[in-house]
Amino acid sequence: MNNPWRWVGLGDSRSGVTVLLEVRHALTEDWRYFLDGRVLTGEVGTLGIFGAGTCLACKPNGTGWQVGAVVTFHDGKLANRDFGVTTQQSIDSGLPATDVDSGYRSTGFNVSYRNYLHKNWQIFGEALYEAFGSEVSDSPITRNNYEAEIGVGFIYVF
Repeated sequence: MNNPWRWVGLGDSRSGVTVLLEVRHALTEDWRYFLDGRVLTGEVGTLGIFGAGTCLACKPNGTGWQVGAVVTFHDGKLANRDFGVTTQQSIDSGLPATDVDSGYRSTGFNVSYRNYLHKNWQIFGEALYEAFGSEVSDSPITRNNYEAEIGVGFIYVF
């Protein structure tokens, strides 16, 4: 099947199992202001997201609307999976070979909403804008120097 969203000659991206660990620290007793850290790691590499945020009309259990600012970092494995071009891919696609280093990826902001569906289950929705750093922006794969996402998911609270 011809995929118009894929550069011809680059092949398919690897997929794999990823584990997410998120830690939050309240700066006030009511969680109005907080620090947030997420690490996603697995077969395709590692991504670290570090930020600060504020709750807008949040409930004492941490649910409600939140707005935050984040900085992201990636390892070389994930950076090259997402933005690199190997020598073979360069030959097949005509794009220049590109090796992306680990380190700074982007700065962004997000708006999210969390609500409990059941005792331990939350629904989570997020809109995110991230402005890529120069090394990612310079990749021949990157169409723009930014990325915008909308996502919905479920969270199990231990």
